Amino acid sequence: MKEFDELLEVANRLHGPNGCPWDHKQTFFSLQPYVLEEAHEVVEAVDGQNDEEIVEELGDLLYTVIFYAKIAEKDGRFTVQEIINSVKDKLIRRHPHVFGSIGSATEEEIVRNWNLIKQEEKGKEHRVSALDGIPDQLPTLSKAQKMVKVFERTKFDFLENNEIKEEEEIAEDLLRLIQIAEKSGVDIEGALRRKISSYKKKFTQWEGS
Repeated sequence: MKEFDELLEVANRLHGPNGCPWDHKQTFFSLQPYVLEEAHEVVEAVDGQNDEEIVEELGDLLYTVIFYAKIAEKDGRFTVQEIINSVKDKLIRRHPHVFGSIGSATEEEIVRNWNLIKQEEKGKEHRVSALDGIPDQLPTLSKAQKMVKVFERTKFDFLENNEIKEEEEIAEDLLRLIQIAEKSGVDIEGALRRKISSYKKKFTQWEGS
């Protein structure tokens, strides 16, 4: 794509001999806050449903990926082409109903195949628990939801609840819980963090039994 190639040329110029001194000083670690900041700004723009802002924030997020690639290229680690090939190969591999010989599949079969393929891929990384792929750096609530998803998928004996609600109802329920926590003098973030840590221990014990 012409526009993407032009963006890469801009990045090459910024990271070249006569480029930007600030860019030259950045490292994998120094860029971490910017990755998080740009991702949050994309989420906020989507919530605001403003296409102009969404385009701008997605552009910023895209450039953080290119920025990482330029640092990696200078250090002889990997290239932007390797990043693109990695995600391309993953998408093809995880969609056998589109690119493979499986043929048409139901949504349930697609999700099941995706998880099976993902487990096979992650097996190469010597993961011990089904929870190992959940980043510790995630916000506590997001981390808890990903853990619950694993609990449900693996049939772990968790909190029994088959209730389904709309987004607005769930948001109000969460606000009520926050209100209860505030009136009770409870740090709800800490309470949830400690509870999911407890369930993580129970789950890993259950996995090994």
